[in-house]
Amino acid sequence: MTINVQYSENYEEKIAKDVIILAGRILLESGAEGSRVEDTMTRIAFTLGYTESNSFVTNTVINFMLHNESYPRIYRIRTRDTNLHRISRTNRVSRQLSEGTLSVEDAYQELQKIYHEQSINHDLFFKFIAAAIISISFLYLQGGYLVDVFTALVAGALGYLVVELLNRNLHTKFIPEFMGALVIGAVAVLGNTLIQGGSISTIIISAVMPIVPGVLITNAIQDLFSGHMLMFTTKSLEALVTAFGIGAGVGTILIIS
Repeated sequence: MTINVQYSENYEEKIAKDVIILAGRILLESGAEGSRVEDTMTRIAFTLGYTESNSFVTNTVINFMLHNESYPRIYRIRTRDTNLHRISRTNRVSRQLSEGTLSVEDAYQELQKIYHEQSINHDLFFKFIAAAIISISFLYLQGGYLVDVFTALVAGALGYLVVELLNRNLHTKFIPEFMGALVIGAVAVLGNTLIQGGSISTIIISAVMPIVPGVLITNAIQDLFSGHMLMFTTKSLEALVTAFGIGAGVGTILIIS
């Protein structure tokens, strides 16, 4: 005998799922660790009165169930970036919901605003300047020579610019970092040849810092400590392959030169 039970999702459950899934999407696409994403989704559900919610996230998938009798929501994550400001704003919305100072509808509108801002790419000029400053800073931290400042500045800024442009147009992993490292290596070798007396190794190390997956490595360690072994494994492998791509790009130029 087969019993078919029709479940009808009411408005409160629908808007709750919309808010929770959207918050999880923003956090995961902005570079948050898996444990933070799951914890935020669970806290929002608990605040809205659903104490039996279940969430499970990986690098590419969000799976959430509001309660045992509701339909699950699954969302595929296709793009990931690093934006701590969006993570902070999403956490603030979650706290306001918990404190009762923000309604569910208002929270959804605020999250929609945060999410759609993710599609607005920041001006490449400002990223170019930021990458140059980072490269010079690491050159100073490593005790680099004054004659290497201009080379490190140009190499770091151009390398990051190449990575950013390829990421926006190719939508693929590892290849942009490899091509960016090629540019960094070429500029470093050329600059060290034209302006002698410096250290090419210091220039290269300083210039690749803007494209090193530091946040990815940090999040992988945090997921390890939180017991999220699947996220730790996938992020560690992604960081490892990205680092290999950077090293291969630089190494190719050094071998050729």
